[in-house]
Amino acid sequence: MSTKLRWTIAVLMSATIFRAQTVLFLPTVEMFGGIAPDAWFAPWFSDAILGFMVPVMVYLFWRRRGIAVWGVLVIYNAVGAFDYATGLATQWTDSMPAEMASATTVYLGISVFMVCELIALALLFHDDVIAHFSDGKG
Repeated sequence: MSTKLRWTIAVLMSATIFRAQTVLFLPTVEMFGGIAPDAWFAPWFSDAILGFMVPVMVYLFWRRRGIAVWGVLVIYNAVGAFDYATGLATQWTDSMPAEMASATTVYLGISVFMVCELIALALLFHDDVIAHFSDGKG
């Protein structure tokens, strides 16, 4: 696997670490006395978990090999992209209050990071990447 490809995937995956900050939003949902619709609880909770997993996933990407590791990375990025799609759907059906963020900011932010996740996922299927994890070459 080329150094450029390796760095591209690592940076794209690392960019999604910002989702970990959503753990701070959890107290703002209505069930906890906040102003955000309860529908945001699940997307924010899963965002926090996936965000805290970013360093582990980047470590696995850089330091480990094996088809099982590749599979974990594929699953992680696929679930992450799906989670961003869930966030977009939640914004569509239960908009975040304007006091927290504008709709444009929410849609743009989620979309940008979802694209990062999807690109990283697609690059994991590059022949060089698969070869790197499956037989140790590259």
